[in-house]
Amino acid sequence: MAFSGSEPVTELEAYQPVPRVLLVDDEPNVLKAIARSLRQESIEILTAPSGADALAIMREQPVDLLISDMRMPGMSGADLLAQAAVEWPKTRRVLLTGYADLESTIKAVNQGQISSYLNKPWDDLELRRVVGDLLHARFLELENEALTAELALKNEALEQLNANLELKVRKRTEELNYSYEHMVTLVSSLASQRDHSDNGASLVDALMAQEIAGLLGMNTDDADALRKAVMLSGLGRIGFTDAMLSKPYCDYDAQELQQFRQWPVLAEAALFGVPALRQTSDFIRHQFERFDGSGFPDALAGEHIPLGARVLAVVRDYSDWLNGHFNGVPCNPLQARHEIEACIGKRYDPKVVEAFVRVARHYQHTSNATDELCVSSEFLQPGMVLSRDLFSARGMVLLKKNHKVDANIISKMQHLELLMDEPLAIHVFREAPATCDQGGEQ
Repeated sequence: MAFSGSEPVTELEAYQPVPRVLLVDDEPNVLKAIARSLRQESIEILTAPSGADALAIMREQPVDLLISDMRMPGMSGADLLAQAAVEWPKTRRVLLTGYADLESTIKAVNQGQISSYLNKPWDDLELRRVVGDLLHARFLELENEALTAELALKNEALEQLNANLELKVRKRTEELNYSYEHMVTLVSSLASQRDHSDNGASLVDALMAQEIAGLLGMNTDDADALRKAVMLSGLGRIGFTDAMLSKPYCDYDAQELQQFRQWPVLAEAALFGVPALRQTSDFIRHQFERFDGSGFPDALAGEHIPLGARVLAVVRDYSDWLNGHFNGVPCNPLQARHEIEACIGKRYDPKVVEAFVRVARHYQHTSNATDELCVSSEFLQPGMVLSRDLFSARGMVLLKKNHKVDANIISKMQHLELLMDEPLAIHVFREAPATCDQGGEQ
């Protein structure tokens, strides 16, 4: 049988260890009488003949409930319970008192030094009820402490799990971003090779577009999507015939113009399966829309054209004017800028052109024939500077443009060529840019 308190006692039966009750009275017969009243309860009973002995016992082992007589030699029951309240505030405390001690009892209750009091002579049923209620309350308190401690441990474990998960997610995101970045660079390189154009120019265009995006207040994600869109904008040209790639746009016949108009749609379709490039593909789709609404494929106009697409159109056409794609006659940068400015409000957004003019003069689109050499590793010299990103046979970027090579790097390149049994396509500037540092970029 468990405690005979007012609450269900099944939980108390599961309480381990067995609740410990300390009885304090200077009369041995009283101690025996109280113990007999509680003998059917599932508790461990300790006894002490004085307040000093009770304190000694409590300092050696925990006590859940302390029951003390009021009048004892030396330390009174009220003083004992008050001292116990200081040292063991969670221990429940009961005072046994006679009617003559009522004033002292009320004072002890008001000072919060006892949990309850019982009059002498006590009623056994009342004694068992008080003991059961107080021990049940103590049990609930201990259970709450245990649950709180368990919850704290689980929260700590959850925090650690979340931290590890965040680390894994961040690492995985970095890996995916690297994979996407590598894919963009590789596809851009392949498109440039098909077009017989300079892959380095697309990197310059991409950097220029990002700076324009900053001036126009585009957020970081949109600016990055724009950079990728510039690098992949020529993806739709991969399907062009050699004849189309070898002549300017002004010489296209009706069939070739129809194929040309499919350029942005095909490029967008090629990126459908890459969720991270959804914004990029949207910019690519609308790169031939015109500000006055006369463009394709959706005849969008003005602000309805995505801002990234409006920037892409200006940067792409500027590069095309420099390379002579419009009329077969390459322009110098000043002429190309004038061609762009001549179409403000028609082809291009005025505010985009304004930002472009501020940015374009700071970028130099170099020419392969005059500014760079393609050499194998055996002809490299320490101090030479890469004029393009260096790719492995599998399309991995080994070194970035503007990296200044040294003897150690040259040795590694030569070793790699031996392993692949294939020479690397190494492009270097004829004259190293003055602002290049070892292993750095402009």
